[in-house]
This record gives sequence, C-alpha cells and structure tokens, in this order.
Amino acid sequence: MVALTPVITRSIDLARSSGAGFHAEPVVRRGALQQTILALTEGTRLTEHEGEVPASLYLMHGAIRVEAPEPFVIQQGELHELPDRRRAVVAVEDTVMLLTAAAEGGTALHEYVLAPG
Repeated sequence: MVALTPVITRSIDLARSSGAGFHAEPVVRRGALQQTILALTEGTRLTEHEGEVPASLYLMHGAIRVEAPEPFVIQQGELHELPDRRRAVVAVEDTVMLLTAAAEGGTALHEYVLAPG
C-alpha cells in the first residue's frame, strides 16, 4: 500500500529543489502496469513525445496543459485518458499527478518519455 497524501507534499518539495522543476517516483511496477507520481513546478515543460502506450493521468494537485493537435487542460481531481498522438505537458501551476500506463518491456515510462524539456 502507498499512502498518496504525504507523497503530494514530498514530491512537489523535491521538484522545487531539483533545479529542473521535476520529480518522478514510481509507486507501482508490476509487469506492464506502471504507476508513477510526477511533480512539476509551475511552467515546467515535459519533452514532446509520442503517445506510445495506453496511459491516463489523475491530477492530485494543480493543473497541466497538454499540448497536442487539440490542446486541453487537466485540473486537480480530474482523471484523463491521454491521446495516442504526439504531445507535451506544461504545468500551469505546481502540480502532482499519478501517471498510470501499460508499458511493455519493463522500461520505466518516466525514464524515456517524461523528461523535462
């Protein structure tokens, strides 16, 4: 079991002190299922990437803008399935989210897709 409430504060504090405005912390990795806490400080942009695997984001705190052919905003308390197309993510404010994905091959998503850009 992972208590997510304390993770919110710890993760955003680590993102603020990282210099890159970004912190990633895997919480579940079982076969293809991966759940990762991502924290971004306001204005931090994640590298543009292809939506290669089925994924969703649950915003635990803050808001992000997903830059895609049809951009959209996800706010605190919202769960959103990510589109299967090229996209980037920008934190509209300090944000902590739970990324859930089905990634084959064992590579952690945040290591090859979600990096500050």
